[in-house]
Amino acid sequence: MNKILLTTLLFLTLGVNQTCESDDLNESESYENTLNGSWNLISIQGGSANVDYQFDKGLITWEFHLNTNTLEVVNNISGNSGHTALDTGEYSFSIIQFDAISLLEINDESYGSYFMENNSLIIDQNGSTSGNSDGYTLGFLR
Repeated sequence: MNKILLTTLLFLTLGVNQTCESDDLNESESYENTLNGSWNLISIQGGSANVDYQFDKGLITWEFHLNTNTLEVVNNISGNSGHTALDTGEYSFSIIQFDAISLLEINDESYGSYFMENNSLIIDQNGSTSGNSDGYTLGFLR
C-alpha cells in the first residue's frame, strides 16, 4: 500500500513540475517566437531591380496584435525614397500554416512566407502563394 501511495505521489510531483516548466517556456516563447509585438523594418532586398535598402531602427515599425489580428505600421520616411513596404496605417492580417511554412496575409492578400529566429523576422515575398519570383525580402528586428 505504501509503495502504491509513494509511486502515485512521485508521478503527481513530476507532473506538476513538468507543467510549471512548460508554462514558463510558453510565457517566454509567446513574445520571442511569435509575431506579436513591435518589429523594426531594417532592410528590403530583391525585386526585379535587385534593390538593397537599409533602414535605421525606429524609422519604420510594424506592430502585430495577435489578439485582434491587426497590424499597425508607422512609416516615418517621407517622400519618394524608394520602396518602404507598407504606408502608415492599420491593416488586418492572418497567418496560414502550410506544412512547415508560415504564410502571412495582409488585408486578405498573400504577403509572403515568414520565419523568426533570435529576435529577427524575415518575410520572403518569393515564398508567397501568388507565385511571384520578383518579390522582396524584408528583414526586421525587435
